[in-house]
Amino acid sequence: MRRALATLLCSFTLACSADPPNDEADTAETSEPADTAEAREAFAIDVDGFLELFQGAEAADVVAAPEGDDEQPAASPFVPKQCVHSLDERRPRITKESQRYTKKVMAHVARRLGVHEDFRKLLNLIALRESSYQHGLVHRLSPDLTASYQAWRRMSVRYEGNPHSVDPALWQTYGLFGMNSNYFTLLWDQSADPRVLCDPIVDILLYRRAAERALRKMLSGPIRCKGGDGESFDVVVEPTWGNIHRAVSGGKICPSKSEDRAATMRKYFNNRAARYGIDPDQPITLKMLGKEPTRGLDGEEWETQEEMVMGLWKEIEAGDADDLPTEPIEPR
Repeated sequence: MRRALATLLCSFTLACSADPPNDEADTAETSEPADTAEAREAFAIDVDGFLELFQGAEAADVVAAPEGDDEQPAASPFVPKQCVHSLDERRPRITKESQRYTKKVMAHVARRLGVHEDFRKLLNLIALRESSYQHGLVHRLSPDLTASYQAWRRMSVRYEGNPHSVDPALWQTYGLFGMNSNYFTLLWDQSADPRVLCDPIVDILLYRRAAERALRKMLSGPIRCKGGDGESFDVVVEPTWGNIHRAVSGGKICPSKSEDRAATMRKYFNNRAARYGIDPDQPITLKMLGKEPTRGLDGEEWETQEEMVMGLWKEIEAGDADDLPTEPIEPR
């Protein structure tokens, strides 16, 4: 109880919530300052949109486990990469070296997933914007803390049976892409510790899964939405990078009830996307989002998502990432 109260108090205390100035800003690549309107929009989450988008989300094993009573070899315990600081600790300084390592991880996973170059650029754009390429972050700004707690109050019932569900202090916004764990943990495992989102490989996989869910919904035909007057209507949402980003980052597949704010947000995103060489209005397909690999470079089969993450880390730490071609690798 004390821990939960401390978290809530922290969310309204500037000294607790603000990250320290970056003393190494002249050596590390830092995100551009948030515009006032965009900062507000970043936390104007469409909760119903997220709930609908992630409806029925469960642990998504890469390959179904074999059936039968035959004993299987004991699997290595899954230990995701840990958060680089706690909720009560200051954010570590950003260095060029740590950013290079994060980019190496992102590039390797993107190639192994076989994603389109524009999707890789989108992931990089978001990682720069949300975390300055610093993986393992616990996002501590007041809007993050407030949004996380409000989401926990509504979403904790979805995690019934999860031993971590009763502690709101654990259900924060984490990682490379600033993902609210109350929503995105469902795409990994309903019983998982939400801090699994501090692992950058898990972050990339979950962003891709969320993007795929949003894209499938857009491709399925007209989407039923509700207007500000409470009336329902059907709308066709074009499958573009701009709409995918909007859906994954804020749960917004339906048109915004505030057209002026939506237009402002589109302008901000379009400008950033253009600087990264992304056409926000480009039509996209499922193939452009790639596919999760089911085996390692040495042919080792991965039967679960945990084995996949451990296998990808093994490739990176063995230096295999340095020897991979620059072009995406078609998943087998």
